[in-house]
Amino acid sequence: MEQIKNGETRTIEFKREYSRTILKTVSAFSNYYDGQIIIGIDDSLKVVGVEDPVSAKLTIENAINDNITPKPYFEITDDIIENKKILILKVFSGENTPYVYNGKAYRRLDTSTIAVDKNEYENLILKGRNLSYDSLIYDGEDLEFHYLNKLVRDKLDIGILSDDIMKTLELISNNKYNIAAALLSDKNPISNSRISLIRFEDEYKLNIKDRVYLKNISIIEQYDKSIEFFNKHINIKEIIQGAYRKTIEEVPLVAFREALANAIVHREYMLDSHIRVEIFDDRIEIISPGGLPPGISEEEYLDGRISIPRNIIITNIFFRLGIIERLATGIRRIKGYYKSYNVNPEFQVLANSIRVVLPKAISDRSLINESDESFAYERMNERTNELSHIEITLLKKMEAMDSISRKQAEDIVGLKKTGTVQILNNLVNKGFIIRVGRGKDTIYKLL
Repeated sequence: MEQIKNGETRTIEFKREYSRTILKTVSAFSNYYDGQIIIGIDDSLKVVGVEDPVSAKLTIENAINDNITPKPYFEITDDIIENKKILILKVFSGENTPYVYNGKAYRRLDTSTIAVDKNEYENLILKGRNLSYDSLIYDGEDLEFHYLNKLVRDKLDIGILSDDIMKTLELISNNKYNIAAALLSDKNPISNSRISLIRFEDEYKLNIKDRVYLKNISIIEQYDKSIEFFNKHINIKEIIQGAYRKTIEEVPLVAFREALANAIVHREYMLDSHIRVEIFDDRIEIISPGGLPPGISEEEYLDGRISIPRNIIITNIFFRLGIIERLATGIRRIKGYYKSYNVNPEFQVLANSIRVVLPKAISDRSLINESDESFAYERMNERTNELSHIEITLLKKMEAMDSISRKQAEDIVGLKKTGTVQILNNLVNKGFIIRVGRGKDTIYKLL
């Protein structure tokens, strides 16, 4: 059976025998995506079989039906491997989330099953009601929409934002404004919708050259002012290519616009955090609160072909105004804008945030060629003065590799897991490498 050879994954779990911990994983699969629990396989992936599959099947069915609320969708089948019977418990993603076991809802984190936090639990409630956070009723003071009205007039040829137009844009429901309307209003009262813009003078974030903090303004005005900050600090330069001069942006503006718009429309507004745009000498980082929305895997996100909007109304408004594309094109478009550049963007998915790294295509490091080799070594020496010999050794090895795993790093530095992870974390914190992925799929790349 191919699934056993490949080991446990986000959607496949092995158990030697039935235990009540299985119910946590049933909750997780029901809340997010289809999955399988294969019973009769031990931790070493050895097939041990199930002694009494009929009795075990009945025990599992009763345990699920008696302990998980609401009742999830599942089926149990059996199979024979190596002349031993195993049970395959298939759990299907449900519509009536949250699916709760012992008062808690669960989710998968790589190959582990963990309880969701308060914010994620509230998201599951919204999902079960077929709602998004931005569709909830806003109970605050009256709102004004001069900034949005101007954009709607210019882009959509609509003169005045009447109540009928607001209803068409889904900003009014049951004769009340919703959270999306509040976020788009002139004095945006949603405290978690801030954007922090910083231009650092150094790699270590010790010295700040410029800072702007955007709050209590429409999220579309935040978007526009962030573009102004970009234009202030990102240069357009000329480079020589053969006999010709070529004008090039340090970072493609269209890539920055796409990444910023995605951060605004897809971020988790229930988290007490804000979007951070950080500009360094060689890159821009955009950090958006909230991990991936329920129902999309990291692989699907990075592939850029599936999109599940977290804030449906805001997403539709940004689409109507021509700020974003609707059909899951964000990441693919960002990658496409870098096609003619000599560097590539990076996308890092964490449990509670997403980081997009847009490297400067004409930073000192990216323009170094063979004729500048001596300069490159001189600059590397300047940056590595505070690194240990073993850290420098690892960096030099990584120069010849597209990426590196923790296990490969162990072999290079000759240390065990704990020591190697400490070295890798040091290099990440110092800005020499970037961590991509999670769990056993984590890899490291040079910045």
